[in-house]
Amino acid sequence: MATDQPSKPEPAPAGKTTAEQIPIRTNSTSNDSQHENGAAFDIVRTYRELLNSDRDLTMGVAAIESLIELLRATSSSTAMEMFETVKKETAKLLASAPNPLPLLAGADLFEQYLLRSLRGPTASATGSGSDRVLSFDETRQHLLDNKDLFAQRAKADRDSIAIWGSRYVSDGRVVLTAGGSRTVTKILLRAASDASKHFKVIYVVDEHNRRSDVAVAQLREAGLEVETISPHKVAYVLGNQKQINLVLVGTEVVMQNGGIISGMGTAQLAHLTKTVKGGIKRFYVAAETHKICRKTPIAYPMVNRVGVNQKDISKFDNVGVDLDVPGMVAEQDEVDYTDPELIDGIITEQGVKMTSQIWEMVDNYI
Repeated sequence: MATDQPSKPEPAPAGKTTAEQIPIRTNSTSNDSQHENGAAFDIVRTYRELLNSDRDLTMGVAAIESLIELLRATSSSTAMEMFETVKKETAKLLASAPNPLPLLAGADLFEQYLLRSLRGPTASATGSGSDRVLSFDETRQHLLDNKDLFAQRAKADRDSIAIWGSRYVSDGRVVLTAGGSRTVTKILLRAASDASKHFKVIYVVDEHNRRSDVAVAQLREAGLEVETISPHKVAYVLGNQKQINLVLVGTEVVMQNGGIISGMGTAQLAHLTKTVKGGIKRFYVAAETHKICRKTPIAYPMVNRVGVNQKDISKFDNVGVDLDVPGMVAEQDEVDYTDPELIDGIITEQGVKMTSQIWEMVDNYI
């Protein structure tokens, strides 16, 4: 199995800023077709339309594109006013989602980008302190002109992850996966295109997750031998299939401590990978860096404590209550938290990272 680590990319300009430190400039032009303070703009509807229009779009990128559309639909006279509008509409968007964490990761990334753009380049980043700071209008127009780049880069990131991840797929071995992750599918398809590798896949499927069925069909269409198993057979298979050396999953969110919040059953799969006897098996997570969320779980939390609105299984308050409650995560979309100690590495577009490196990535890139 490949163990090489990527060279560290050039970090983004370091340092944090606040709204109060943004240079305030007056908008040089007015547009009567724009609506003050986003009165006629529905960010929740825009987000859902974007997500439904492109199945390859992640929730985080859809949130970013929704906020850019907000800038198009609103007219702000100062950077401070624009920033406050973004904060207000972000709060509405997060409140609309039973699991707001993927959206929060994208919105936070957009907010930090906006702050850095308005602040301008620093002397340490460019070697000169005389660089021109982009005006308020220029920053706004740049975002509007390059809106589609966020989605394009996210898809390109998935391709880069496939290159890194395919190196961990070994000839003659078996990969165990679950969840229907598009990024994991990309990795396996990339590895399958290597004529020197001949491997098999065991896919954990259940009746609730249709994404797994799509992924299995794609892999089989590419010529891979894929066996499907139900979740209650995982421990048995891990203990008896000696050729499994890699367990690979995707995730909705990477927490800043390196843990992940992903589909229900991911934590169980990670625990079984580490505890079931039957050969050395590694547990890897494939995730784009825009999925990193600047939240830190306390101890080993219920996901409700980090903002996910789903049934609290530590109590018996919901006995006999229909699980499909409005405003609560549907049963098929429930998530759990996997501790970073159970994860051998996170495969990103910037290379394979140890979970302890996520803190550094938050400081440098987000």
